[in-house]
Amino acid sequence: MKRIASLFAVAPALTFAACTEAGPPADDSEIAETAEPLATDEIAAVPTIDAGLAVGATAPLNAKFQTGNGEKTLEAILEDGPAIFVFTRSVEWCPFCQTQLKGINAIVSDVKERGYSLYGVSYDSVEGQDRFSKNQMLDYTLLSDEGSATIDAFDIRDPQYTEGKAVGVPYASVIVVDQDGKITAKSVSGDFKKRPTNDQLLAIIDAI
Repeated sequence: MKRIASLFAVAPALTFAACTEAGPPADDSEIAETAEPLATDEIAAVPTIDAGLAVGATAPLNAKFQTGNGEKTLEAILEDGPAIFVFTRSVEWCPFCQTQLKGINAIVSDVKERGYSLYGVSYDSVEGQDRFSKNQMLDYTLLSDEGSATIDAFDIRDPQYTEGKAVGVPYASVIVVDQDGKITAKSVSGDFKKRPTNDQLLAIIDAI
């Protein structure tokens, strides 16, 4: 396996423009952030930080997700093959997450051709995720981690939020796990406004 732990640290990415800072939101009115359309001419390096389980470590196979069909462990999900987990803050109030999740829908077939399944993960309820998925006609599965137990198991909870609705959100992260449960690549952004591009997501798979 090629060394890819720092791939996103040097690769260019689209910058998500916003008017809000990353401070803890006090109520729903502050949480309702507004995002400008992606500006393709605003290119910046994705700031990958040292957080979460290391590449080469075993993922928390007993970690549980809630789905429309009931609870599933990570181990059960991996029975279908290696997977890419895109951890986001919220499908309901984070426009950067919404933009990312809508965007990656365009590469579902490319991911499948490479032998992987694509999943979006957030602490939102199954019902909230289901509304978003249907409205956006997503071709991949959203997994609910209501309570953030799996986010904590991957050690990617954003610690800056200690009160308000954002408590329990993860760093914006991409984690690739093989069928045996080994973490083969990851990208953890310290700036929730910046996410890997679709090309970078495909590049990380191709580098494994």
